[in-house]
Amino acid sequence: MLQQFKYIYLSILAFLFIQLCWSQQPTTETQWFQKGLTLIDQKQNYQEGIKALDSAALLNPPLPLLIQVKYAKAVALNSQGHFTKATSILLKNIPLINRCDSTKRVKFHANNYRVLGDVYKSKGKHLLAMKNYQKALKFSEQYSKKSSALILHQIGVLLLEKEDYYGAENYFIKTLDANLTPGLKLGIHLNLGEVYSKTNRKNKAKTQYDKAKKMALEHNNQVALCHIYIGYANLFFENKNYSKSIDYYEKVITLSKNVGAQLLTTSSLLHLAIAYHETKQSFKALTYLDKAAVFLNKEPSLNYQLSLYEIYASVYENVGNYESSIYYLKKVATVKDSLFNTEKNKQFEELKIAYETKKKQQEITLLKLQRKKNELELSQKEKALKTLNLEKELEASQHQNTILQLQKDRSENKNKIVILKKSRELAKTEASKSQQLKNAYLIGFIVFSIPLSVLLFVYYQKLKTQKALAKKQEELNVKQILNLKKEQELKNIKASVEGQEKERKRIAQELHDAVGGSLAGIKLQLDHLSSKEPRLSSIISHLDETYNQVRHISHDLLSKKIADKEFTQLIKNHIEKIVTSTHLKIEMSFFDETLINKTNNTIQTHLFKILQELINNTIKHANASTIEIQLNAHTDMINLLFEDNGKGFVYNEKVEGIGLKNINERITTLNGTLIVDTSPNHGALINITLPLIPQ
Repeated sequence: MLQQFKYIYLSILAFLFIQLCWSQQPTTETQWFQKGLTLIDQKQNYQEGIKALDSAALLNPPLPLLIQVKYAKAVALNSQGHFTKATSILLKNIPLINRCDSTKRVKFHANNYRVLGDVYKSKGKHLLAMKNYQKALKFSEQYSKKSSALILHQIGVLLLEKEDYYGAENYFIKTLDANLTPGLKLGIHLNLGEVYSKTNRKNKAKTQYDKAKKMALEHNNQVALCHIYIGYANLFFENKNYSKSIDYYEKVITLSKNVGAQLLTTSSLLHLAIAYHETKQSFKALTYLDKAAVFLNKEPSLNYQLSLYEIYASVYENVGNYESSIYYLKKVATVKDSLFNTEKNKQFEELKIAYETKKKQQEITLLKLQRKKNELELSQKEKALKTLNLEKELEASQHQNTILQLQKDRSENKNKIVILKKSRELAKTEASKSQQLKNAYLIGFIVFSIPLSVLLFVYYQKLKTQKALAKKQEELNVKQILNLKKEQELKNIKASVEGQEKERKRIAQELHDAVGGSLAGIKLQLDHLSSKEPRLSSIISHLDETYNQVRHISHDLLSKKIADKEFTQLIKNHIEKIVTSTHLKIEMSFFDETLINKTNNTIQTHLFKILQELINNTIKHANASTIEIQLNAHTDMINLLFEDNGKGFVYNEKVEGIGLKNINERITTLNGTLIVDTSPNHGALINITLPLIPQ
């Protein structure tokens, strides 16, 4: 009985201890941030980790902590496969980082650009990934060797995805020599295993996977275990041991679902489809392919989509459905054109070679400097030795000459003593005369030099003053010229904008007053005749529609409604009208609405017209179902991000459509920048940045 009571007592204590631990929730932004990192890095619980990071952000943390919170959230979203959200967060982080001091700015940019490269790599956009890795490497070289090693490792992973296996191997082995963190060492072993597997070095591949597995189990790294099991499964698959391969892929699906790593789940589904296809179980393969396609339709990744379409084509061919097989083969060709574009590969190789060339050039420069230093030291030593020998010879000859000179001087001195005694008396008389003459010359020189010195000093001061005045006058002239140029440029810009607005107003008034008035008069005349002629009712109906269209066009041409309403509310109203009249789903978000609404009316007018043009283009050409719009205002610029999931297009800066040409002209008028990221079948991302003009 006593023993039973003891167990009950211990159970109650354990229960109370657990409740106490759970009740100790974080209270500050730093504690929420640390909790989020722990959930993401150590437990791979991305969903709860993101919630903790959002709680930290809601408490208005200081700027450096807010940047780290957003960066950590982007890392978690990328691991879950939410690439679009991760990209948006990282791009918004860049202007925040620029506001930090130089030390933190270097560190934060290195990390931010590295993760941005990871996201673009996951999306299959290798050129953008390489550009961001290069930016990250530039900052990390000023900050930390470990950070540089991590970025070099990621470049190796990028080369591995592009099937440059030996290039990737060189990067991994170089990185392995650095003083790395356990997590990075684990990643290198894992990637070396994949390199050896792809280059048919199976034993070496298994050795690397075994090392990675040991480290992953020690640190309970579930995500790394997923990659390791995929490596084991691939080895079994290549040895045609399909049952073992399928077992490992199933393990990966279970693990990846637990940690919320959707991209790993998708990868395993594709591998399982291949395994079942090889074992002639085509219908099972199609089931797994359909599951993978669900995720890739939400978050497109060119590499995975290419694999998906290739497997679909092969499976449908195997079951005799040749029409579907040809359909997916066409999709494969489209993705390959986008993924392996010659120009992009050329730029990618140029970026890679540029970095390696830069390093080699630095080494060559150091060797040249060292050689010059050695040559200089050697020549200096030779000169010093020659100088020493000459000094010794000169000293010996001088010593001998001194002895001879002393002997000669002794005899001459005796004669000179006699002569000096005689000449001393003569010298005394001449000296007295000479002294008198010198005194007279000295007095005359002093009397003449005093006024001359005064005149020279006055003349020098005058020249100095004139020179200073001339310099100041020249500086004032340069400043006046620059100010006049700037004023003229501003006047030209204002005149252009005002002229456009006046022309729009004139056309709107002409349409409203002349054309609209004429249409109204015709309608009144037809109304009198409609009772006599019933067929005129349809004509009157068309006439009403035409009149309303003229009124809408005239009202759209005027920017008055922008001046009368808050700008953000005007955009919301416009989007609501489009959503109610189309099948589109539009998500709109604003950052700092107060600053957006205070923006100069000219910028607001152009932004509204640009937004109208972008939405119209999407409705007419993109065949999209969703649009995401973000309008962010900062102290010195305003940024518009517009993204749709439509069919995309081939963008050429030299050959633009009318819509993009109009947009570009508006942006150029405001000294802004336009970035278009699009390709066929992968939607479009339009990034517009405009400098703020004070209201």
